[in-house]
Amino acid sequence: MAYQSSQKDITDDFKMQRIENFLSHASRSDRVRLNLMLREGISPNVQDYDNTIALHLAASEGHDSIVELLLHYKRKETNGMTTTGNWENITGDSSSSTGEGDERDDSR
Repeated sequence: MAYQSSQKDITDDFKMQRIENFLSHASRSDRVRLNLMLREGISPNVQDYDNTIALHLAASEGHDSIVELLLHYKRKETNGMTTTGNWENITGDSSSSTGEGDERDDSR
């Protein structure tokens, strides 16, 4: 039983670190890493311990291109193009990913 508890703590710590990285990328205008995490399935709506979201950080730092990127993914999520109904999907954990990701047109 103790092993399962410590395993869950490690998993939760990893997920929280992932959220902190995501928010840091938004705050520093790191478009490449932010876009990579979004394509991997992290929700643009993830929040840290005090409910701060990436959109708020990017807007407060004046990172217009990051705000646009986050709004693009928020629209996709709102329109049902991604599923974020549980913790794993919110953090982009591939072990429970729905397989739905960024849809792009590769026909060009």
